[in-house]
Amino acid sequence: MRTPLLALTALAATVAASGSAPSSARASDFWEEVRTPGLASWRGHVDEAQSALEDRRWSLALEAADRAVATLDERALGHVLRGHALGGLGREQAAVEAFLEALDRDPKSLDGEDHGPAAARIAARAGRYDLAARVLDRVLGRMRVSKERYELYVLYGDVLLARGPKHLGEAILAYREGLRASQHVGVRGGLGLALALLRDGRELEATDLARRAAGQGRVEAAVSALPLPPAEKAARRAVALAAVGDTQGARAAWREAAESEVWGKHARKELGGASPGASR
Repeated sequence: MRTPLLALTALAATVAASGSAPSSARASDFWEEVRTPGLASWRGHVDEAQSALEDRRWSLALEAADRAVATLDERALGHVLRGHALGGLGREQAAVEAFLEALDRDPKSLDGEDHGPAAARIAARAGRYDLAARVLDRVLGRMRVSKERYELYVLYGDVLLARGPKHLGEAILAYREGLRASQHVGVRGGLGLALALLRDGRELEATDLARRAAGQGRVEAAVSALPLPPAEKAARRAVALAAVGDTQGARAAWREAAESEVWGKHARKELGGASPGASR
């Protein structure tokens, strides 16, 4: 790594060779390099990584991000870009570690719309609902009104609900915000909120909402795509099946949901009586 003295010597040699002084822009770049040796190379690696990410060239993005981190490890952005590249390669656990490295260096590094939503989705796929919730809690309030913002509120509800009973109230609020803003009950958000309400003891509201969501069809496709544990998916199937009157199917789904370490007690309670939404 160059020292400030060596950098000064390099500038003097450049000026002598060109016969002219550097422009103000080049001079500014130079002094930044003096203050942070390696900054110019780091920026080049970052630009290369970002360009590769835009083109979904995950391996090239990872190589460039690795070079950025090797050049200036203390800068959070290189770690953020590593996380996105690793997520694109399907290496979600390694991606989460990269995001955590970024947050260690700058707690605000995932706050923006450019990096936060994708990082939250990767963390959710990795089963790191704590990190996904942490990122979404900070980024949602900063996002502009958009379809993605509504979808992220539903994801926020999913990850909060997956974290357990202590986050039930927050999950309900997140789902309601997503459904209110989108002005329609989607299958994913509707079943998520219905399950949350059922777990909160609001069975009538849960049943009505589940019927509306299940009535749209494509339930299995929506549930299968969720970045959630099998037991959480099974609980949503149980709610949907009960809503359309399939008591036997609902009970089979609740039995699978009962394997959950987080919500197993609730599933076993449902198995102890008639499935919600079915005739009693």
